[in-house]
Order: sequence, then C-alpha cells, then structure tokens
Amino acid sequence: MEKKKNRREFLKTIGVAGIGGVATYAALGSKPAKAKGPSVKWDKEADVVVIGYGGAGAAAAIAAADAGAKVLILEKMDKGGGSTYMSGGNFSSPSDVEGATKYLMACARAADGEYFDLDVDFARAWAEEAGKNKKWVESLGIKVKMYIPKGWFDIEGRESYMSYGKIPKAGIGLWNGLTDAVNARNVEAMYNIKDSELVTREDGEVLGIIAQGRAIKARKAAILTCGGIDYNEKLKKNFLKAYPKYSVGHLGNTGDAIKLAAKTGADLWHMTAVCGNLCHKFPERPVANFSALQTGSGNQAVIIVSKYGTRFTNESLPYDSFEKALDSFDAVKRDFPNIPCWCIFDEKTRLKGPAGIGSPMGGPIYGWSVDNSEEIAKGWIIKADTIKALARKINVDPSVLDKSVSTYNGYCAKGHDPDFGREKGLIPIDKPPYYAAKGYPGMWGTSGGPRINKNAQVMNVRGEPVKRLYAAGNASAVSVTFLYPLGGTAIGDCFAMGRIAGRNAAAETPWS
Repeated sequence: MEKKKNRREFLKTIGVAGIGGVATYAALGSKPAKAKGPSVKWDKEADVVVIGYGGAGAAAAIAAADAGAKVLILEKMDKGGGSTYMSGGNFSSPSDVEGATKYLMACARAADGEYFDLDVDFARAWAEEAGKNKKWVESLGIKVKMYIPKGWFDIEGRESYMSYGKIPKAGIGLWNGLTDAVNARNVEAMYNIKDSELVTREDGEVLGIIAQGRAIKARKAAILTCGGIDYNEKLKKNFLKAYPKYSVGHLGNTGDAIKLAAKTGADLWHMTAVCGNLCHKFPERPVANFSALQTGSGNQAVIIVSKYGTRFTNESLPYDSFEKALDSFDAVKRDFPNIPCWCIFDEKTRLKGPAGIGSPMGGPIYGWSVDNSEEIAKGWIIKADTIKALARKINVDPSVLDKSVSTYNGYCAKGHDPDFGREKGLIPIDKPPYYAAKGYPGMWGTSGGPRINKNAQVMNVRGEPVKRLYAAGNASAVSVTFLYPLGGTAIGDCFAMGRIAGRNAAAETPWS
C-alpha cells in the first residue's frame, strides 16, 4: 500500500495530467483551452524512448539511432525478445507493392466490398515499407532464406506477398541478430520497468514517462512497442469473440500500450484481430503449445472434432483460418461447440513427432516429448485401444465419434473429402491404439491497440495525431485485421512500422 501511495503523491507533485481529465476532453470531442506542461524534475532523458523491447522495439530503436537520435529502451521483463523471440523467426517482405496491397485488402475484406478498418492508401504505404524488410534484415548481418513464396489464399496479389526466415534457432536466432544490431548502436536498455505512466501536457502531448518512480524525459517522442493483450484476461473477454483463447506468445503481452495511450485520449482499432492457431494448454504451463497435429494434418492421420465428436472444417487449413472455425457459436445450444475440440489420431501419427510445438520454438522452455510419451503419462493425451473406448474417456458419444472416424477413413479410401474439401493428408486413422488431445483457440499474438496512421503516429478519438507518441508491432498492428495473410506477417509488421516510427520520432523537434 505504501508503494502505491508514494507513486500517487509523486504524480501529483509533478503535476501530470490525469487519465480522467484527458479522457473527458476526448469524449466531449473538444480540446482543452490550454496545453500546459507539468513541472517535472527529470531523472533521465533521451531523444526517443521506446517502451517494449521485442521485434518492433528493436526495429524502432535501430531506425531512430541511425537517424542520429539518442535512444533509451524500457522493458518490463528481465530481458528483451517479446513474441519475436518466441516465434519461428519468419517475416513478410512483399516483392511488389501494388500486388501486396491488393492481397492485404482482400485479407481485410468483410463483405459487400467493406473492409475491417484498413485504408487502401495505408495498406500501400505498409507494403512499400515492408518490401524493404529482407534487405534491412540482411543489412544487420542476419542470413535469411525463402520461407513461403506466396500468400496462403487464392486471391489477387498472393504472388507478391511472401515471407522469409529459416534462421538457425528460429525466433531466438532472429532476436539475437536484432539485439546485436541494437547493441552496436550503443542503445541503452533498462529492464524490469513496470507500472509505467506517460507524462503529458493537458492536450495529450507526450513529454516523457514515469517508470517506477523515475521521471524519464522523451525530448522528441515515445514509441509504444509493448505487444498485445494475449495475457490480459479482462481485455480478451471484452474484445475477442470467443473465450478462452490462449497464447503461445510472450508473457509480457498484457495490454500495456492501451493503458499507456489511454491517457492521451487515443482511439483504438483492430481489437478483435488475432494471429490465431490451434493450441494445447495445460494449467502446469503458463504458455500454450502450438498444435503440430493441426499444422501437420497435411501429411498425417488426424481429424479434429467438436466437443460432440463431429468434424467441423478442413483440418489442413492455414493455422489462422482453422482457428477462426473454433469461434463458431451455436445459437440453439448457446454454446461454442468447438471449444474445446479434440484432435483424434492413431499410433502412426503418435510416432511421427510431438503433438505440440515447444515454446520458444528455437529453444523450448515449455517443451514437448518427441514421441508424446510424457504427455500420455501426464494424462494430457488420452489413450485407448478402440475409438469407442477413446470416446468414453473424453466424454463424447461413442457412436458419434466412431462414425466421424469411419466416415473420414472412407473418404481416405476414395481420395476425396466431400464434406470439407480436405485434399492434403487423407491418411486413414486405422492403427491402434488411438489418441485424443484437447485443443483450444490459440494465438501468436493479438493485433489491436492504439490506432495509428501511416506515419505510425498514435491517433486520438478526434482523428488527430497525439503529439510525440508513436506505436508499432502487436501494440497496434496494421496488416492483421481479419484473415492473417501469411506466416511471418506480424514480425514483418513489427519491422516495417517499427522503422517508420523510429525515423519519424527521431525527426521530431525537441520540446521545451
């Protein structure tokens, strides 16, 4: 209690504009009459203060430093990395601006020509900057290879949209290259910085940040690169369509950008958007495991059924598309029938490799046994000698699950799946014993946060840029609005918007 009291007294002493005051101006749609600045004794200062040290924070810091700014990074965890560190280390880098723009807009398509809050001019500006990602990453001394040569979906522009990666140790390897580049520029990073709050003028202009009782001046600007809302249950319940959803991303993603930007009257966007996947989540582990059963369904004997034992979509879809099928709501039963779902597979598949992919992918802390034996012993994977016996163990009607498997096996024999059009991995589930692994909607990260413009400036609810405040990465993703275009898009967004934010923040005139 004493710590909170001291912090409140400190904020009161320096005269920081309160969240409620600025939010009231924003709600009324009018500006304060004056824009007075607080009287602060600054403990530390830099030209650009970057809040959050993941892929977007690293890109912003590098760009700002290269533009001549003195940069300070604040990270609330004990080390940097964010979800870039946890990832497969892939990033998008389009080959053609117009083609990539058309593809992005198609992925943002809702219905009847409408889009999920993505402006075509903004998409074009993003594609132009993201097209420089490969060259920029290589300029940092990081070697990359082609990952996927075209977008997932058969829509216009997919040949222009591609991803690169294949970096040793996946996201860890990519992160190591980024941190080497940050360190080479003598950028200071401070760790374990929690409970921060922006210092603003009455009109929302950002002057600095209070970080654990220390006043840090941002002479030119601050950049929010502190991730999404993956581990903020309250925000997920308010903004995401279905619940629960678990993350395979970084534990530091708790919605800090939204909290910090609220003081400035910032608008929000893309709050329902995620880069989704199927995951396996267990109470013993804080981070979920990305499902290798779903992503590997293109070459192994597995089906995925609802909690009632029926198949509900093509198991071999791209992971984000598959995750969207999990959100389906049954209005009659008032139920999400696919949460949880069950991955049903046989001994052939069990021996092929882990059912879950460890996290971080380049060196798992939260791992998975190669033959799934440890997970079977723990009861995370259910085992039975027959499909009907397996059904009873997972509380599914045995006749329903048996029919689902036998029908699927019949499709395998014919080489055609008339129900869901699955073409890949039509391999029968026919070698006992049989197994079931519970699955949930998962995500690499969420994409919503403070709205930004194509200059990466945070926008307030009046449609005006908040002075000296920028955002990038999953704190306010541009390219992820509805369909996730291709693996590596989120990190491609981190790099593109991070560089834009860093350059523009460094170009600001110091405030006085």
